[in-house]
Amino acid sequence: MENNDVLQAIYSALALSEEDIIALLEHGGLAPMPASPAGLLSACSNEQLRAFLEGLILAERGPRSDGAQPTIDDQKMSNNEVLKKLRIAFNLQQEDMLLILEEGGATLSASELGALFRKPGNKHFRECSDEQLLQFIGGFQPKLDT
Repeated sequence: MENNDVLQAIYSALALSEEDIIALLEHGGLAPMPASPAGLLSACSNEQLRAFLEGLILAERGPRSDGAQPTIDDQKMSNNEVLKKLRIAFNLQQEDMLLILEEGGATLSASELGALFRKPGNKHFRECSDEQLLQFIGGFQPKLDT
């Protein structure tokens, strides 16, 4: 899935403002942005998406217990990595994840969900499809309204 599509989906589901995006990017380790974040929604780099997700984790959970700063690189993020970062940011347990996926229109078993979080070399690893990621992000809307 393209970075800007992921960012746009999260932006919409979490009802973030442009100021929120800038704050999360800065919190995630990127230097202050002079331009409007609206450009990110059409051309988001790998580094910017990683910084945004790391900033979201820091904003939701606070700094890491070991004091380490997030490492931001320009490697392409897989859908599985994005899903994992969202799981970490919102401290979601398996039951929460399954409910959110269900709200988004996906039906996964616990073992199918677990396969999305395995390492790519594991024989039980399963790639998270674009549709599954969008269903998960879309499922946040009802959960955040409660």
